[in-house]
Amino acid sequence: AAVACDDWEAYVNSRISHPPPPSPMELLQEFYAHDPWQLLVACVLMSRVSSWNTKHTAISGFFASWPTPSAVLDAEPGSFLPVMKPLGLFENRLRSLIAVSEKFLSMPVFDVGLDKERKIYGIGEFGYSSYLIFCRYGTEGGGAEAQPSDRNLQGLVRWLKSQSGDGTDANQEESEEGD
Repeated sequence: AAVACDDWEAYVNSRISHPPPPSPMELLQEFYAHDPWQLLVACVLMSRVSSWNTKHTAISGFFASWPTPSAVLDAEPGSFLPVMKPLGLFENRLRSLIAVSEKFLSMPVFDVGLDKERKIYGIGEFGYSSYLIFCRYGTEGGGAEAQPSDRNLQGLVRWLKSQSGDGTDANQEESEEGD
C-alpha cells in the first residue's frame, strides 16, 4: 500500500529508534531495540512464552525469513506456521504481526500507544512499555519515565535509573518488591 505522506522527514524520523544503553540483563528486546518494527514484532512473538530459548529461536528464525514489514505483508500466512508454531496462539500472533507491519508502513508519523488513535492490535501494556523503553528512551515522554507492570521491564527501569545517577537505590527497591 502506498503511503500518503506530506512530510517524509517526520515519516522517517518517527521510525528511528532511540534505545537505552545496553544492560547486563540480556532481555530479548535489547537485541531488537535498533528498529521499532522489529522490537514490536519481537514483543508479539515473545508474549506469553516463558522459555528464553523458544522465544529466541522463533524470533531469530522469523527475522531470517521476514526481515521487513513488506516481507511480512507479501508472505503467505501459512508460511509463518513452522517458525511460530512453538509459540502457540498462531492466529492472534499472525493478526498482530500484520497489524504492526501495516501500521509501521502506513502511519504518517509512527507512534504506539494504548489510546484509540495509536493502538495497534496485539500491542498491549508489555509491548507499549517495551516500545517506550527500548525505542524511545531519552525522548520526551519516552522510556526513561516508563512505569511498566512487567517484572523484567521494572528491573531494567530500576537499573537504568541507577545508571543515570538519580539517587535511586536499585537494591533497596528489589528487596521491597520481594517482601
